Amino acid sequence: MRVRLRVSAVLYAAALVAGYTALVSWLTWPLASSALTSLPFVGVIPNLSYFDLYYSVWALSHESLALVSTPTLFADANIYHPAPAALFYGPAAIGALPLFAPVFLATGNPALAINVTFIIGLALTGAAMHWVVRRWTGSDLAGAVGAFTVVANQWLVWGFVPTAPHWSALYCLPLIVFMAATRLESFKAALVLVPLVALQCLTDLVYVTPAVMGPLGVLAGFHLLRRRARAAGFRMIAVLALAALLLVPVYRGYTAVQAANPDLAKQTKWTTTEASFPAPLPARLLRGGQPFLLTPVAMGLVVLGVSALAWRRRSGAAAPPTPGGWAHGALWTLVGGCLALNPVVLIGGEVFVTPLAELAQWIPALHVIRVPARLGIAGLVGLGIVSGVAFGEIARAMRARIRHGGVAFGCTFVLALMVLRLIYDAYLDNHWTFTGPAETPSVYGLQAVPQIPASFQAILESSRAPMIELPIGADGINPRRHALAMYHSIEHRRPILNGYSSYWPAGFVERMADANRLPARDALDHLVDTTGLALVWLHTQWLTPEQRTAWASPPGPSVGQLGLTLVSHEGPELLFAVSEPSSEPSHANDALRE
Repeated sequence: MRVRLRVSAVLYAAALVAGYTALVSWLTWPLASSALTSLPFVGVIPNLSYFDLYYSVWALSHESLALVSTPTLFADANIYHPAPAALFYGPAAIGALPLFAPVFLATGNPALAINVTFIIGLALTGAAMHWVVRRWTGSDLAGAVGAFTVVANQWLVWGFVPTAPHWSALYCLPLIVFMAATRLESFKAALVLVPLVALQCLTDLVYVTPAVMGPLGVLAGFHLLRRRARAAGFRMIAVLALAALLLVPVYRGYTAVQAANPDLAKQTKWTTTEASFPAPLPARLLRGGQPFLLTPVAMGLVVLGVSALAWRRRSGAAAPPTPGGWAHGALWTLVGGCLALNPVVLIGGEVFVTPLAELAQWIPALHVIRVPARLGIAGLVGLGIVSGVAFGEIARAMRARIRHGGVAFGCTFVLALMVLRLIYDAYLDNHWTFTGPAETPSVYGLQAVPQIPASFQAILESSRAPMIELPIGADGINPRRHALAMYHSIEHRRPILNGYSSYWPAGFVERMADANRLPARDALDHLVDTTGLALVWLHTQWLTPEQRTAWASPPGPSVGQLGLTLVSHEGPELLFAVSEPSSEPSHANDALRE
């Protein structure tokens, strides 16, 4: 009997994952059919679909290769050369590794690996939400409503997450909510939460960690206030402490970077952030462009669900299979919604300070939160739970009124389809970009995977000497150009002077200033002396007229001096080597004219 139950559970879980994989593939079609050769491209800010997306792929690729080849160099990623611990200048995205690494290591295709991570990550999140709501309601239809409330959210499918696909690994969150509600009767049972909390926090330590720890901390506080539940409160505190302990090695990487860069907060391109502006309420919670969105459908479901619950209690009907869905869904909704607010909000023209701003006075590390809206993933999960539980109450009330079982099921099934369509339409109507509302494209956007010219391959793979890709923008920190170089480096694995992440190391801007003066010989000499620069990959299609003139005749090697020699070119792409005197003539002029 137990074997049959286990087999049934495995088949049910497999069916859920397969079903939600099909759903996410449909929502993002034709991404699944082009997963080998394309990447997502969404219109939130077009550039995000380049530099943030390329960063996600690069970070996960580096970590995957480091884990199986040189784990001791895990922190010393190949960007920002020669700065150490380069991985920890931005999100490590380790929580997505269980999805990305197996595919990447098996195929060597980073595009396929990140597309699988994005699609399967959202599918697992939907499957987990479905399972949780079903456990609380006994209804697969309610599970589908709760899951679709999360999975169809335009921020996850059309907005930010496709530009940073490691964020799709949110599948532990629904399980954490459920187990925090039902697994605190003993310390042994509570320990199951520890690896789930730690793994979910590793998706993004800046945003996901407070979105997970915050509601759990509030839950612990509620338990401590009640004498009969005080032991559960202490167990939750122990869970949070143990999970935080597991995160210490990663946090040490970030603290080491902070210690090596006293002015790190200024070493960034993103000096103006969303957190700098007051957020108007309630408009902030009613429009798209963020994970936590109070759609009319969700609010209507809650109102009808509460009414159905009140009617059921008055009629003395049986309780749901597992109580607690309302309370815990509401807790995560409220706490997540509060966390998603800017430090300052506007209500009726009056300025108010939010709890996050108050908390930041006690925890200075919270100042690194540039986009508080991302913390709303906690509220999104809570909203999915209360929406699903509410539908379960509505369906239960319908079955109580309709005596015929087949007719009752048919009515609830049709109602579920109508609700799913309303959820989908509500998200489409709330499609936002960073500049305001926008029409949702009829076809999911794709972009071609960046390629290395075939004639460059052998040269790039011949050694691990440092290189740089140019140009890099007038200020030397153009994110798209640097992120492209990072994506290319996944294949050739050379150290590169380029780099893009949340922050940059001390000395990076100065090195890029020298790089922008290339092919001037003094700049070349200085870069070779300080970084060991050996190759320069020049994208001539992005050169300014002045740069094109300078690069038309780069200085060749001469007696006692290094120079640049063109070693390969393909279309507008030129590859120069830092070299000693050579009898071979440079064809840079010809290549540039081509």
